[in-house]
Amino acid sequence: MKHFPLIIFLLTLACCKGTDPDTTQKAFADTTVKSISKADSSSITTKGKLIKFTSRYNFETFKTKLFTGIAASPDFSDNEFANDKEYVKLIADGCKHNDINFGGHFTIIQRSCGAMCEHIFIVDRITGKIYTGVKPNDGRYGYLYKKDSYLLIANSSVFQDSSLKYYDGFFGKPELYVWKNNNFQPLK
Repeated sequence: MKHFPLIIFLLTLACCKGTDPDTTQKAFADTTVKSISKADSSSITTKGKLIKFTSRYNFETFKTKLFTGIAASPDFSDNEFANDKEYVKLIADGCKHNDINFGGHFTIIQRSCGAMCEHIFIVDRITGKIYTGVKPNDGRYGYLYKKDSYLLIANSSVFQDSSLKYYDGFFGKPELYVWKNNNFQPLK
């Protein structure tokens, strides 16, 4: 029973997926480890406690204009998985149910690959090109991205709330990537 809260938290992480910071963070509001105040912020460590998140990058750093034309359907003509009916359905349904949600003209489609694992696929809604095998492609604790930015945050569910100021170090740390040259490049 002593691990029951941790099990509930991990199940919540596995079940909740969100691309919008408010959606993602509302789902985890009841599982927050603790609140940080100025009085106890000096006691932050990396194991099981909240850590202040600092980065010189944010969504505004990689802001881009939104494509306003008619969104292209996915183009499977040069895709190595074009004969896989499940894959085609996943991508087609993902584009049908999701508008542009990343980088001004892309649709990111997320798919669970088991506990603490999530693959992402990207479709360029101007050309229809599908990007497979992009990195990171196994986000353990979710992804956070915006329709008008090239920034992607992997492991975003470790954040305490939508302010993105503190995260729980027990579960790892957020990782920042930028879409460049048709793949995600890690930011340091």
